[in-house]
Amino acid sequence: MRNFAFISRHTPTAEQFRLCEEAGVNLLPIGDYDAFSVIKSNVLKNGSFEGVVVVHPAAAMRLAADFVVGVFENAQRQEEGGKMTFFPKRFHMYDLR
Repeated sequence: MRNFAFISRHTPTAEQFRLCEEAGVNLLPIGDYDAFSVIKSNVLKNGSFEGVVVVHPAAAMRLAADFVVGVFENAQRQEEGGKMTFFPKRFHMYDLR
């Protein structure tokens, strides 16, 4: 399993953990960082990581030169009469290093 830092203000869901495990990724939450200023040292001060999983595209672009970047593909679901919610249906990894 490869260690990936999860950068988000949210705790990963069971579905996100499952998708990552299927991809050979050990998802480790490290908290939230400003997507427009996050850098490699912000990630590495939390441990040794081969990749990152981010929510914001700006964070993905800032970190893509140093890490494999993981992204969840979301789908929508709505209970009848309820509000729209999202859930991860696939996990994609991009290696631009």
